Amino acid sequence: MGRTERQMKYLLLLAPLTLAACSSFDPPNVGLETDKVAYHMTRSQVILGITECESAGTRPVVITAKRKINGVTTDVPVEVTCHPRYRIFQ
Repeated sequence: MGRTERQMKYLLLLAPLTLAACSSFDPPNVGLETDKVAYHMTRSQVILGITECESAGTRPVVITAKRKINGVTTDVPVEVTCHPRYRIFQ
């Protein structure tokens, strides 16, 4: 039996053992916490946020949330964030 055959035997023996050891790991107790109330932005706040991003040379991104108004689900703006532009060097 050559050296490589012996190494393959050990590898085939150890592979299932390591997978079995990983499967017995209990996942941590992690929960997702969200805000119960999301306050929407006014139109002037959204415009001000967009102009601030554009004056800084970044790309404005409006983050929205779903809210039910008069029985109809609509998107309302919650936050305006500034992301880098795709073409920085122009």
